[in-house]
Amino acid sequence: YISFCCLDIDIHKNVPHVHLHEKRENKDYWHGAEIHVIIEGNWTTHRSRILHYMRQMAVITPYAQFLFRFISDAPDKNLTIKFARRTDVMPP
Repeated sequence: YISFCCLDIDIHKNVPHVHLHEKRENKDYWHGAEIHVIIEGNWTTHRSRILHYMRQMAVITPYAQFLFRFISDAPDKNLTIKFARRTDVMPP
């Protein structure tokens, strides 16, 4: 089985609001984590902070691979960055 969760976060109180959390069949034996985020605000203003956060995540989790996609209303502004896995060894 896989777990599916849909939530939003009150960023002022740092509290999640869970809208849906369910167990789903995993016919393809998929493993990993997939996260979709909708961020309100000015991408131009906050882009550098979001990408900096993703780089920090890649540094502290060298055994994981991250694929970041920004999808804009203007297709020429779309952005995809792959933070590759740097090790195959999990920490003990």
